[in-house]
Amino acid sequence: MAAGASGPTMTFGRKKKTRSIWDDPDAVEVIEIPLEQLHPNPFNPRLVYRDEDIDDLTESIKAEGGVLQDLSVAEVEGFLEYWRARLAETQPEKLDELEDKLGSVPAGDYVTLIGHNRAISLARAGHDTAPCKVTNSKIPRARLLGLPENMRRIPLNPIEEALGFQGALDDGMLQAEVAAQTGCKQPHISRRIKLLKLPTEVQKAVMDGLAVSEAEILLDRLTTREQLLQAWLVMKEEGIKAAFAAARVLSPPAPTPSKAKTKPAPPVPQQQKHSPDKPGPEGAPATGANREETKPSSSELGASDQQTERTNLEEQKEPDPSAEAAQLRVQACRTVLELGVPSNPRETLRLLAPALLAAPSMTARETAHEWLRSSAKPIGPDAAKPDKYFAEVSASGDAKLTAHVALAVALAVAEQRASAASRPWDAQDRDYLAHLKSAVNYQPTEWEQDRLGGK
Repeated sequence: MAAGASGPTMTFGRKKKTRSIWDDPDAVEVIEIPLEQLHPNPFNPRLVYRDEDIDDLTESIKAEGGVLQDLSVAEVEGFLEYWRARLAETQPEKLDELEDKLGSVPAGDYVTLIGHNRAISLARAGHDTAPCKVTNSKIPRARLLGLPENMRRIPLNPIEEALGFQGALDDGMLQAEVAAQTGCKQPHISRRIKLLKLPTEVQKAVMDGLAVSEAEILLDRLTTREQLLQAWLVMKEEGIKAAFAAARVLSPPAPTPSKAKTKPAPPVPQQQKHSPDKPGPEGAPATGANREETKPSSSELGASDQQTERTNLEEQKEPDPSAEAAQLRVQACRTVLELGVPSNPRETLRLLAPALLAAPSMTARETAHEWLRSSAKPIGPDAAKPDKYFAEVSASGDAKLTAHVALAVALAVAEQRASAASRPWDAQDRDYLAHLKSAVNYQPTEWEQDRLGGK
């Protein structure tokens, strides 16, 4: 086996004093190695190489007449011997990937542990060789070595960072050690690794520019792969933010009730006309030829016939547009509460102020309590009675929770006003619907638009 690599039994050996991965215990000399004999580190976290970044480095090499820092490489034989055995013990599913990348490489070639970007740029600058140090002792750190350099020179995208951090953890390192080696804060490492829970489609979106904060909102509010993927599709198709899409998945809008189909009432038996000298059917008494046809009275109908008649009358009723609209508004209110308190304080105040001035009724408080407690993720204390619930919220000292509950009460007050059929809508109702529209893209029904004066 190549010098410096002791095989699969080699460990990281956590020491009290952390040695930097940039330290070179081999103290070997620099040699020129043909670029065609240098192969990428199969554990390099970088997945995307941008031509403009490589071109910038190429121009720098041309200006300087070469690279300012040597490449760190390892002999491919020692690299394969170590990692074949290591992966067979820890991650056998990765063996095929290793063989695909290095299995057919000539035995005398090298793996570029640090400096793959420089190797590409040297080739573009017209060089045939690269100055290298053969550091086989760094083979066990192959999964981590590319991180510091990539993060210093050409930044990795968030998913590439996550893959690099996860690779180091797979090798037995602790997050604190990875933080020490890379100069990253430990919470940053944790957040990046969490991104790997995203479905592949969403990970690709992050690599293409989706804000990490948006991806983190999805991960914080949704739990299953199906929910995450569904929310991403909603974001992409409707152009809405992650918080709105997550709320939509957790509380999908109630379907608009369709108008009941009117069924024709079954024919009601009528008295038949008979001539005076002929008996009716089946011995029924004869009736005058000029007697008007009549429907039987309810007393003449059997119980089942009466039920059928009532059902037919109910099915012929038109749906109530005000009830339909109220159902949709309530669903929108629930979605707003799933999102939390809006970031715009002025918008929130426009709802809270009228609710405070109106002194919320017991009905409004009960409605707010029901919305908060029946949420996909219940909000506030586990109190079944509204009075106890609001008392515990007030005593909690939690400003964020108090604002959230106050918003629920304000929405309940606004909905109670809007649902009162005896009063015309005014500016407060307009503000209420405007809030729902801005918060969750609520679209007023035709009936609501008429109530607002067509606005």
